[in-house]
Amino acid sequence: MIWLTRILHLIFGGVFVWAGVVKAMEPMAFLDDIRSFEMLPDPYAGLLAMFLPWLEIFAGLAVITGWFRRGGLLLLNASLLVFLAAILISWYRGIDIRCGCFGSSGGATSNYIELIVRDLFLLALGLWLTFYKPRSSSQGLPTAN
Repeated sequence: MIWLTRILHLIFGGVFVWAGVVKAMEPMAFLDDIRSFEMLPDPYAGLLAMFLPWLEIFAGLAVITGWFRRGGLLLLNASLLVFLAAILISWYRGIDIRCGCFGSSGGATSNYIELIVRDLFLLALGLWLTFYKPRSSSQGLPTAN
């Protein structure tokens, strides 16, 4: 089972490294996507556009490598909760957003159900990786005295 958790760490962290790199490569496009949510005024939207991609990259690398893994998982799970809240609020307000989750979507508006399902899936995986404790292979075996 340890190999499965390693693969899942790689996938979960890799999703965020990829998302962060794509955003970092096009910060102005990502800024426009953030502005489409109509939640943060400038300069806060600009600060988020500069900071968030690097947070995703470093937290994703932490999850993949195991260095500060718990901290990386905490940051990414908290980010997913914030993303879900922003998506739900925008949907409730009837705003056509451009997610920008994996790079600029151009003028395309987002499918709210798809975004919510994807983020819930990622959150479920992130929470599982946070709280799953592999059983030791020696559990239940008698110990030699």
